Formats: sequence, structure tokens, C-alpha cells
Amino acid sequence: MKLFIRLCVFLAIGILATGCTIGNGRICGPQTPSVYCDREAYERLVNPKAYGEFFVKPGVTKDAWRQDWVACGGWANGQYGADQRLPGELGDIEAAGRKADQLSSCMQSKGYSYQRD
Repeated sequence: MKLFIRLCVFLAIGILATGCTIGNGRICGPQTPSVYCDREAYERLVNPKAYGEFFVKPGVTKDAWRQDWVACGGWANGQYGADQRLPGELGDIEAAGRKADQLSSCMQSKGYSYQRD
């Protein structure tokens, strides 16, 4: 009887472990989100690119890109913020959307293209 119980426990553990893998330093089962098991996906999730870093132009150095981004109204770290709300805008989200549109137009006028990974 003890042997039967041990066999059943061993089988149960084996069945549960068959769907598990080890990835990115974690044990990943069938219901684990894949981002936790894929190092590249995890890094993109934990350290996302700034909005400005999606604007690329061949042959441009990081310093030249930063100068163009700041000249368009962005922050030196690649982010941006709404400068002010215009009359009729209900909140910061609308103002930030307007600012993103302005930055996009300005960067594209300088020859950059928006490239999402």
C-alpha cells in the first residue's frame, strides 16, 4: 500500500511538472505569462523605451537625436509632458495626446520615422 501511495505521488508530481519549463531564471508552467519566461520580452516590459526613442533616422547619433528631440519640445531623456491644457481640453490625457502629435510632426519634418518594435 505504501508503495502504491508513493507511486501515485510520484506520478502526480510528474504529470504536474511536464508542462513546466525553466526560463529567465524562473519555473514557468502552462498558465504562467510567457513574458516572465522570455528574457527579451521581460526586459522590454520592465525597461520600456521612451516615446522619443521610437523615432529613428539612419546615420543619426544619439546626441544629434537628443538635440532634435529637445528642439521639438521633448525632454532630454526621450519622454515628454503636456506643457499646458488648452481651453476645451478635459484633462491631462488630451493635452499629452496633443503634445505627442506635435512631437511626431516635428520629428517627421526633420526626417525621422516612427518605428515600433
